[in-house]
Amino acid sequence: MHQTRDYYFSFGEFKFKSMGTIFKTYSAILIFALCGLLLGNKCYCQKNGSGIRGKPEAVADAKAMVETMGGITLWAQLKSVHFVTEWYPCDRVDSYIENEILDLTGPRSWADRKSEINHILRVYSPEGKHWSIVNGKFSYASDDVLKEDMIRAPFNFYHLVKAIASGDPFYEVRFGTGDIPHTRRLEFYGPDGVMNGWVILNARKEPIVKGTAQYRYTLGPLKKFGNLYFPVWGVYDNGYTRYNLISATGDNKDPDMSLFIPPAEYMEN
Repeated sequence: MHQTRDYYFSFGEFKFKSMGTIFKTYSAILIFALCGLLLGNKCYCQKNGSGIRGKPEAVADAKAMVETMGGITLWAQLKSVHFVTEWYPCDRVDSYIENEILDLTGPRSWADRKSEINHILRVYSPEGKHWSIVNGKFSYASDDVLKEDMIRAPFNFYHLVKAIASGDPFYEVRFGTGDIPHTRRLEFYGPDGVMNGWVILNARKEPIVKGTAQYRYTLGPLKKFGNLYFPVWGVYDNGYTRYNLISATGDNKDPDMSLFIPPAEYMEN
């Protein structure tokens, strides 16, 4: 009967034992080396502090944009933003004031729009669906509308700013061709490889255009609100509507989730 021989090899403070073949010892060493490599890569990612994917130049431009808007440290901690804006749609005789609570932790928005003659509340969330109250009349939007909300919401401009600051690996950022001379687009892709949001920056890395598959807005200069900076106005691509930003307030606490649920008297059975 063939008798095996034991071999011992030292590797740092570790000793490996192979039963009858050096191959097993080398295999063990290789496994330890691979584990070290993987752990090293993990530490490298954590040290970088950013999980957002993309070429370093594109990621650097995205981060530079966030710095012009108040800084990565602040935006990474935000969980919601409260906007007060005045809108001027071209097909209405009245402008209106909108109060919007935008949840930065998920696809949720609560927007109350009021003028002297109209009052519209429009809300969407995964929990409460897409619903509205138009001058006292409640209705749900279709499932297709809600589906579009859920696709578009993660690529809302301010969701992207938050994602860049917090290093969200859900997103990949790439350079695209800008349609403004001397610019290029920062394009944001999801895990499915589909581009659903983009931004154009000026030479100071400030956002001057924001867009999704559904809309494009040209943006005004940044204005300081508290410790954050926001474009102070925006104009829809074809001029259909425009807005002036009256105030913007960031919050590091979760928004009131009851806002996104229809009032009890309208709830579905």
